[in-house]
Amino acid sequence: MERLWGERRLETTETDILEQLYHRYYSAAYLYCLSLSGDAHTAQDITADAFVKAYLSLPDEVPSFRYWLFRVCKNLWIDHCRKQRHLAEPDALEFLPDPNTPESIYLRNEQKKALWAALNTLSPTDREIITLHYFSGLPLKEIAPLLGKSHDAVRQRMVRLRNKLREELEAQGYGR
Repeated sequence: MERLWGERRLETTETDILEQLYHRYYSAAYLYCLSLSGDAHTAQDITADAFVKAYLSLPDEVPSFRYWLFRVCKNLWIDHCRKQRHLAEPDALEFLPDPNTPESIYLRNEQKKALWAALNTLSPTDREIITLHYFSGLPLKEIAPLLGKSHDAVRQRMVRLRNKLREELEAQGYGR
């Protein structure tokens, strides 16, 4: 079977295609789910379920698998929230190990915590826009339909969000 996904062609069986898509998009999907749920285990569960559901339900007119995967992740998160009857707020990010010195690790973690705290001052929709664009690499034109907004509205909102985050981080002593 041969299908075009993003930049490269995949010429393999259905199982191999799903595995290749999983390796290619797992990190971005996981970060997106983590930003929604704030819980590593929930994010892992949603991400794993999303790959199978996204692949099996992929319509022909979708511009990219990544775009469709994020839509499925969002819908699974909404389903999860309905089951739990509440939205979870993240306490902290789990950081990947850093091979640098303990001091540089500490400083980076403090910067990440400051950024995470600044992100938590945003509304869930604003946090989602930032996460989709910066952490998952989606262009604004793909984020807009995902959120049910126009491209211009998302672009304008992004400008305001960048300024707000910059001001928040500068107030905490990070920045210029």
